[in-house]
Amino acid sequence: MLRIIPIQEKEEQKRLMTLCSIPYRPETMAYAAFDDGVLVGGAQFYFKNACCYVTDIASPEGIDDDEALFIMGRGMLNLVDLWGIHDAYFEDPSRASKQLLARIGFWKNEKGEEYMNLRGFFTDHKH
Repeated sequence: MLRIIPIQEKEEQKRLMTLCSIPYRPETMAYAAFDDGVLVGGAQFYFKNACCYVTDIASPEGIDDDEALFIMGRGMLNLVDLWGIHDAYFEDPSRASKQLLARIGFWKNEKGEEYMNLRGFFTDHKH
């Protein structure tokens, strides 16, 4: 069973992100995805100027679970939207597959940034 949880302790965040080959950034918040107790993904994000910036979303080496990453990404951004932050960016698109970013809902804006407008995204049922 897939479980997606926020990581509360910084040492645990560092450990889990390292397992996912994600550079640990202590200023970020993090989520992890587990399938039957096995780590299948991690993600980090932070807030700046009333926007959310996702820094990474990845699986540990040897695990290919885009479905878990998709669900974790959507769940994380749904919570961000509920917190009242409605603009999200993927900080460095080279750190995730274009297909995964598009599936989560990011698209390249006029500035060439991977962007997601969260206003109504989780409530209008078109996505």
